[in-house]
Amino acid sequence: MRTLIRFLLTFKTLFLFLILQIISLILIIDHNQFQRSRFLNSSNVVIGTIYQFSNSVSEYFKLKTINDNLAGENTELRDKLYAYENELNFIKQDSNYLARENRALEKSYTFITAKVINASFNKYRNYVTLDKGAKDGIRPEMGVINESGVIGIVSSVSDHFSVVLPILNPSSRISAKIKHKSQTGSLVWDGKDARRVLLEEVPLYISIEVGDTVVTSGYSSIFPEGINMGVVRFFQKENDNFYFIEVDLFTNFNRLSYVDVIDYKNAEEQRELERKEGIGND
Repeated sequence: MRTLIRFLLTFKTLFLFLILQIISLILIIDHNQFQRSRFLNSSNVVIGTIYQFSNSVSEYFKLKTINDNLAGENTELRDKLYAYENELNFIKQDSNYLARENRALEKSYTFITAKVINASFNKYRNYVTLDKGAKDGIRPEMGVINESGVIGIVSSVSDHFSVVLPILNPSSRISAKIKHKSQTGSLVWDGKDARRVLLEEVPLYISIEVGDTVVTSGYSSIFPEGINMGVVRFFQKENDNFYFIEVDLFTNFNRLSYVDVIDYKNAEEQRELERKEGIGND
């Protein structure tokens, strides 16, 4: 308290001067129209400047929210554009898509289009990874094809991805037949040439020729009948019962991009019944 009194006494002349100046200004502004208008205009400018600065500061702190909203909208638009581009690219490169789709609908099949995001075709046990999974309706034991023919069978699935066991894997074994023939065999890979597989268990009484088309047999809940697989390249008598048949594949696995995963609506019902009867699947 003593310090405050000492301070006031020290600067009492200055304080008195400031008080008198303020009183003088008030009297001048109050009794003179010109000075009053100039003061009001000046004060409006000062207040306007303060408001403008305040608004600028407020807008600056809102920029993060605005940017977040714009980023969200951009992401949504980019996702839609990506989906449209994928669909357009797929249709452009696959002239048989609509024909396959119509046939599938007639036979209670539908297709789930997926993109190949990883693959191996230069190893002994190859694989294909797709960008669709369980949340897209894909399940294990679903057949996978493209515009050229059979790719393989889905072996494992996560929420957003799936792995396909392709024809070019020794563990793959798919029921197949010579087109327009009733006797079926098994298409397998011997691990040697990525362009070629073997058609086993075809009996000698079946007449075949080089260039005959090999297709799926339809004897399973995985592939419908008649999907192209390849052509007979070479054949000869293997033993007293069966042929040795080499098949050139239609599909160029090194150029895989988009594929169709086949969803057979009655697959589970068929498999459950076959399991009860002890019948295997290809």
